[in-house]
Amino acid sequence: MQTSHKPRANGQTGSVSQLRPPGPRVPDRRESPPSPRTVEAARTSVVWSELWAVAAILILFMVLVVSNTGDVRISFAGMSGVLPQAVVLMAAMAAGIAVTLLLGMARLTQLRPLTRKRLR
Repeated sequence: MQTSHKPRANGQTGSVSQLRPPGPRVPDRRESPPSPRTVEAARTSVVWSELWAVAAILILFMVLVVSNTGDVRISFAGMSGVLPQAVVLMAAMAAGIAVTLLLGMARLTQLRPLTRKRLR
C-alpha cells in the first residue's frame, strides 16, 4: 500500500492511513500469529476414558473365566492340588502384574532424586 502525504484540513501533513478512523487492529506481519487455544482435558473426561478401558478389561476377564472352566493339577513347592484353569491363569496374571509394579516402583524411586536435582 502506497501512502501519500497530503495536507490535512488543519494544515498538517500525514499519511492517508493516519486519516482513517481507528478500526480493528490488523496484526503486523513481523508479529508471530497468536497460538491456537488448547482445551485442557477435564478430570471427568479422563475418568470416562479410563472407565471404558476398565470395562474392556473386565469383559476380556469374564471371557477368560468362562472359557477356561476345566481343572488343572498344580504342584508347587511341595504343595499340590487341583484348581480350575481360570484361577491358575488369574494367579499367573496377578503375579506378572505384581512383578511389573515392583520393578516400575524401583525405577521411579531411582529417577525421583535425579529429577529433583535437575529441576533445581
